Amino acid sequence: MIQKTADNDKLTVVIDGVLDTHTSPVLTEELEGALDDVKTLILDFEKVPYISSAGVRAILLLQQTMDRQGSMTLINVNDEIMELFDTIGFLNVVTIENKAVFNKAKE
Repeated sequence: MIQKTADNDKLTVVIDGVLDTHTSPVLTEELEGALDDVKTLILDFEKVPYISSAGVRAILLLQQTMDRQGSMTLINVNDEIMELFDTIGFLNVVTIENKAVFNKAKE
């Protein structure tokens, strides 16, 4: 489900599959000990077709952790998930690299 690539104090995590009540705890557990020395966390959503409220909660918890020790960025988020994040006000909470593309499409 996830693939981690560490580069000094940067960790890139590629998530493959849905983030829901069954899979979001796996993400949280996998990253729990891996974030100790991480200053930059990149979550690649290219292979995430769907995220539930449990997945949003997991991302929020990761964001809170990274707020204390560095930064977190989501990349390659599809339009449906971007629309969900926009609807729930999540775009003000997390940094998303393709945010400008989404905002331009909304105009």
